[in-house]
Amino acid sequence: MADVLMVIAPKNFRDEEYFYTKDELVRAGHKVVVASLEDTAVSAVENKEVVVDLLLDECDVADYDAVVFVGGGGATCYFENEKAKEMAYQTFEQGKVIAGICVAPRILAEADVLDGKKATCWSSEKEILEDCGAEVVEGHVVVDENVVTADGPDASREFGRKISELLGVPAVDNNGNDNKNNKDIKEKKDCGNGECSVVKREESENKKNKKYYPLDDGECGCRKNGKGKCNEDSTVAEEEENDEGFPENQPYFGDEDKTFEKREIVDE
Repeated sequence: MADVLMVIAPKNFRDEEYFYTKDELVRAGHKVVVASLEDTAVSAVENKEVVVDLLLDECDVADYDAVVFVGGGGATCYFENEKAKEMAYQTFEQGKVIAGICVAPRILAEADVLDGKKATCWSSEKEILEDCGAEVVEGHVVVDENVVTADGPDASREFGRKISELLGVPAVDNNGNDNKNNKDIKEKKDCGNGECSVVKREESENKKNKKYYPLDDGECGCRKNGKGKCNEDSTVAEEEENDEGFPENQPYFGDEDKTFEKREIVDE
């Protein structure tokens, strides 16, 4: 789970670009914090009121894995806002995910984030992006390294999913499943003694308190014979262990340790 900061305008932020994007991020398991210039913000289409978590001046991008600027007509208030531009620049420089949708990519452009980057935006801002060094390309959502841009409200859900992918969590469908759940993935890794095939079951990352770690370099994770070589086409199987570190329901001694001589009691 990642921490995401969404920045909305105090007035006239676009409904879909906030609510749909946030919905995709939350369903993927991310924590979303909302900031604006005022304590409450009102959307452009349905006049929905949002009570924000932070004022813009209270935000520290060091606390977040991604910063997302929401568009809509009200977002123009951030074009010359030094705090907003500083947040965009610092997020980009720290290698974190920086994103903007609709007119909001201009905030990134004004912060020198889009210089030399491929990007998209609402049609009214294309010329400004190009003047700031961006390569404006066709597409509803464009990803260039850690920068995500989108061209308008119709791209809101895809925008949210792309941000989630960069944060390392696949987006989920309406049933709460991601496209990697419960699939057997066959990988080939070099263990140093030739290539072996390893089939592992990748479980859902949405399971509560479940962590996943990649294999270390040079380890294939397969079973090995007594000579330390890989058995080809072996399957990684998870084994439960008891508190002493031995496989559950298995003795801690080998067959060779079972042999013993009966002790004779001699009366003196």
